Amino acid sequence: MKRKSDEYNTTKSLLINAPLPKQTSTYKPVSHGEVIDRTLDGILKAGFQIEREIYSAAKDGAVANGRYFIKNVGDNEMQLQFNWQNSYDKSKALTFAIGANVLVCTNGMMAFRGTNSFRRKHTGDIQEFVPNAISEYIKQAGDMFTTLQKDRDAMKQIEINTRLTAELLGRMYFEETFLESTQLNIIKRELVKPTHDYTSVGSLWELYQFTTFAIGGIHPSRWMEDHLAAHSFFSKVIEERSGYLVEDAEVVVEDKRQLKLFEV
Repeated sequence: MKRKSDEYNTTKSLLINAPLPKQTSTYKPVSHGEVIDRTLDGILKAGFQIEREIYSAAKDGAVANGRYFIKNVGDNEMQLQFNWQNSYDKSKALTFAIGANVLVCTNGMMAFRGTNSFRRKHTGDIQEFVPNAISEYIKQAGDMFTTLQKDRDAMKQIEINTRLTAELLGRMYFEETFLESTQLNIIKRELVKPTHDYTSVGSLWELYQFTTFAIGGIHPSRWMEDHLAAHSFFSKVIEERSGYLVEDAEVVVEDKRQLKLFEV
């Protein structure tokens, strides 16, 4: 099934050829081409095998995302995935995060933790930082994938009823603000008739998948930010409901939106 996010998909060539903004004393651009090259080089040198690459963009390439699906690290439910976001219009910091792709639905699972990810503004020494940083972060991906597997397994063990589901959705909408009313509508439909079978009916894992499915079609400028926010939120819920400690969870959510009335 074609997803709304597919509308933003673009080619590697377009990103490489997008005009690079001028450097100033306070702004240090990093080209999409360099991020792509460093990521691909780091993946191959670390011994990972790329199954496919997906690039998305907005504003004629001023905001871009890259996703790399790894075929030799995974289990029967998900596979390792590398993700980055970069911008030429100063709207987004350069962000690199390790995550997972859920095979049955291609939903993203992305965490921003400790030494496995970075988020750097286009200032200071970023141009010197990027070449080695991406390679070093990629080397740690195996451990990060194991952590994501533990997150998944913990969520599967947490049963949630209708009342708790409503509470969690309300928190994501009103407190965390990464869900919008249109996405709540999608989740409501999934709760009634799921598009995919996640094999854990009535669990926190199933709600997590409904949530990432709902935000999968958002604008490229928010795609990474909202997925990171979602995983950070569900990590907190794991701790609240089971005592399972999720280490070093961190996410920066930008541009809080004003509250809107539910449309469900």
